Amino acid sequence: MAATLLERFGRRLRVAMIGGGIGSYIGETHAIALRTDGLWDLVAGAFSRTPATNAATARSWLVAPDRTYADHRTLIAGESARADRVDAVIVATRPAGHAEIACDLLAAGFHVICEKPLTDTAAGARRVAAAVAGSGRRLMLTHCYSGYPMVRQAREMVARGDLGRITLVESRFAGGMYAASTPPGSWRVDGTEGGVTALIADLGTHALHLAEFVAGRRITTVGADLARVDPAHVAFDNAYLTLGFDGGARGRCWSTSQAAGATHGLAVTVYGDRGSLAWDHDTPETLWWRAAGEPDRLLTKAGPGATPAATAASRFTAGHPDGYALAFANLYRDFALALLADASGEDPAPYLADLPGVDDGVRTLALVEAAVRSDEAGRPVCIDT
Repeated sequence: MAATLLERFGRRLRVAMIGGGIGSYIGETHAIALRTDGLWDLVAGAFSRTPATNAATARSWLVAPDRTYADHRTLIAGESARADRVDAVIVATRPAGHAEIACDLLAAGFHVICEKPLTDTAAGARRVAAAVAGSGRRLMLTHCYSGYPMVRQAREMVARGDLGRITLVESRFAGGMYAASTPPGSWRVDGTEGGVTALIADLGTHALHLAEFVAGRRITTVGADLARVDPAHVAFDNAYLTLGFDGGARGRCWSTSQAAGATHGLAVTVYGDRGSLAWDHDTPETLWWRAAGEPDRLLTKAGPGATPAATAASRFTAGHPDGYALAFANLYRDFALALLADASGEDPAPYLADLPGVDDGVRTLALVEAAVRSDEAGRPVCIDT
């Protein structure tokens, strides 16, 4: 299908990147992911506010000097004037700049691929959502963990009723990135960007999105206990959230940068009245399926019992690991196919079904801000979306 849509379109989709210059881990991740399936060409960008870094990044990715721009405004002006303008633009800057950049790109008629969190505030996220609705363009939010085959398998098993009535949901993103030391300029905790919720928005939105994505239920209430485990941090560096879901399920979500010794720490477990599913990023190729009254089963990526969504997301046969980069690439592939389907007059819905978008960005930031209100009030609060 990908080859057919691409052949019909007649070329690869052209993409630019804002941010992500040399020294940026996330920029290199995007560059690897977008090249994986041969559906995208990175042809333009404004990679850094530092001219030397901007130029060096462009050279390293073979981006022509006349398509290397100083900032997003000159990129919009330059690309809008070209017959071969880019189709989409990646926003890989820090969250505080996302709303302005994304809204300007959408107004100029470009599709947007945005790093998470969508913005640094729920109000900014709603502004982007309004811009998407008024533009006729699409926005993909890179909650990349939703691209893992076994995460999609879990989501599909929940949706088809294997677990029965969903009762409990637990997720966490408990890393130790700042447990031993906090390097200077660590914006996630020093309050310079994103304020007191910067780290929770960075880590916690992944865990909250994963909970809703797999459980297929929306969070409706949040009770929060927020703390600064390291008293030198301006932003909260630990969040314990008690969650209520539509349909009556209860849940917990833990996000922190203070789990000393943890290398990553992302995981989700969903319980129903017929059994449970558990996925852990430390062992991402497997999924525990524990049906009530039956022996535990360890499901393997591309192995027996693989669901259609998991099979489609698996790049290699069982026993051959896919990994983080290909989970990220699955999002790029699905978004490219949705855009190609749009251009061919076909239904893009199958390619959008598992893709995080602007609504996910609005919801996760609304949940973060609800957690702050709950912590201040000392009681659970309802979600504003």
